[in-house]
Amino acid sequence: MRVLKKGAQKLLIFSIILAVITPHCVHALDKIDKYSKSSILMDQGTGRVLYEKEPDEKRPLASLSKMMTFLIAIEAIENKEVNANDIVKIDKDMAKVKGSSYHLKEGEEVPLIELMKGLMIVSGNDASIGIAKHICKDEKTFVERMNKKAKEIGMINTSFVNPNGLPIYNLSDPKAQPKQNISTARDIAVLAKYMLDNYEKQVISITDMSTYSNPQRGFVKNNTNALLRIIPEVDGIKTGYTGNAGYCLSFSMKIKKNEDNEKDRRVIGVVLGANHKDKRTSAALSILEHAKKDFKSETVVQKDELIGKKYIKHINDLEVTLVAEDELYAVLNKEEKLKSQITFKELTYPIKKGDVLGVIKYYTDNGEILGSINIVSANDVNDVSIINKIKMLLSE
Repeated sequence: MRVLKKGAQKLLIFSIILAVITPHCVHALDKIDKYSKSSILMDQGTGRVLYEKEPDEKRPLASLSKMMTFLIAIEAIENKEVNANDIVKIDKDMAKVKGSSYHLKEGEEVPLIELMKGLMIVSGNDASIGIAKHICKDEKTFVERMNKKAKEIGMINTSFVNPNGLPIYNLSDPKAQPKQNISTARDIAVLAKYMLDNYEKQVISITDMSTYSNPQRGFVKNNTNALLRIIPEVDGIKTGYTGNAGYCLSFSMKIKKNEDNEKDRRVIGVVLGANHKDKRTSAALSILEHAKKDFKSETVVQKDELIGKKYIKHINDLEVTLVAEDELYAVLNKEEKLKSQITFKELTYPIKKGDVLGVIKYYTDNGEILGSINIVSANDVNDVSIINKIKMLLSE
């Protein structure tokens, strides 16, 4: 057999390793979510995507649409447009909405906050119309506001046609595809992160309720999110289902500080298009297990941590102490290795405390950027002797 050259031997060995390892890695990731069409796992604090499967594929999102309806209601309350205790009188349009229901009746009077609970906990399609008409007087204006908010927060592949996610069929052409709310797993994760970043207390106070009871209406029903009854650390967010969308779920879970995590953190997940509600739950459980088992969180660099020292014109008396401007916190797969790259500016006299003199970038061994921190001066260098000024002039 002809002997291969050293370079060809290395290439062959690398190819064999790649052929053996790559299918295994892909297979391992495939095992994480075997049931949904699209899914994603995101760390809330850092925004890092920890797992994804067809995350940008546009799909019907069914009642996950109500997350945006809920967000707009929260912001309308925060902006004093409406009050949480406003009484909403239920009209015919609200009461006749089909599908999952809060069982609203025409003429009934219900506080806005109770409609918001009915929206998120029992997925009331009727509650969504009540909220929309109370805030914007008509459904069309409310939907315009939903789409505007989606663009504002970076949901680039999302469009809404109503506040609840029900498909709208053309009665004059039954064979035509229905109009429906469209989004992606990534966009829904972006929405969930925005809600929890800005209105955590308002969101979790409702989405974490396992059972909703309204004695005044004689209404009691379990939260449609089965994860709440399986994992105590799960605190949201919303289920969805239509025949076109399949079974969908946006979920969140707190991971407590432990030997793998320097502080409490929360992960956000989305699964879209499962063909059974139990498979939807199984997909979410597997993703959450991946979040807990395979990742760790740590402070990569502390605020004011010493990076090193440099000298203006290499003069010992002109010493600049370099420190990190801020803290950088990261979430890493336990198999990943952290790397860093430092870039410095040329030091020129004078230098003030706090001047940015460089940047340090942190990334994984596969090149994913985790973040960067400015390197700043911890001291002033602005009062030097005549001798050192001469040295600086001579070094130019």
